[in-house]
Amino acid sequence: MKKYILLLLLGLLSTSFCYGQILTIKSGASISIAPSSSIVLDGLEIAPSNTYVLEGINTISRSATAVNFENNSSISRSYNSSNLVTSFTGTLIFSYLEEELNDIDENELVMQLRGEDNNWQYYTGTVDEINNTVSYTFNDAVSFKSITVSTQEASLSVEDANTENDNIVVYPNPTADRVFIKADNLLQAELFDINGRKVGFTKQNELNMSHLSIGSYILRIKTEKKAVKSIKIIKL
Repeated sequence: MKKYILLLLLGLLSTSFCYGQILTIKSGASISIAPSSSIVLDGLEIAPSNTYVLEGINTISRSATAVNFENNSSISRSYNSSNLVTSFTGTLIFSYLEEELNDIDENELVMQLRGEDNNWQYYTGTVDEINNTVSYTFNDAVSFKSITVSTQEASLSVEDANTENDNIVVYPNPTADRVFIKADNLLQAELFDINGRKVGFTKQNELNMSHLSIGSYILRIKTEKKAVKSIKIIKL
């Protein structure tokens, strides 16, 4: 497989190898990655199964800060995209340093992707303790805007900026067929699968899930007061 380290290209693309911004795609520019090739962004390798195009305007940055939630934490590295990376199929390879592990056992590492709804979903891939990498091959299209690695037990989350959501309640959860939504001035509710694809939508106070497969989903609820809340739903 061919690997390319991105270089300055006619002033349209820029990259550096440090924390902070590592790739900027300016307006009118794009990067096309062939299925037999990959690009490496300062420790993150992207190897698509089909020709994949990254196009502007977008900035990818690397952070040395762990993603934290309650008592759980990722390693001290994450990658963040200013715009959603959409419909990707192929392999992501995340390289790490031992000093970034935060006392996490290497054999427990999983890849974590943050989707459009700001919730994290883990993927149990392959850990190479000799080369210090975690890799996962996505056969189904996935969309994401952040990547890190953590233990499977770490329930990473990004809280909604608007905290005016105390009156939003969803029940029953888990559910076998449908959920009911109790919210003041409900505007809409969108249901996403673990790959970030929207699989349900309603403007009513209930949502039918009977036709969906068993598993985990994210219900994103919006009200007319602009309150927003994302809730993990277990489908039995």
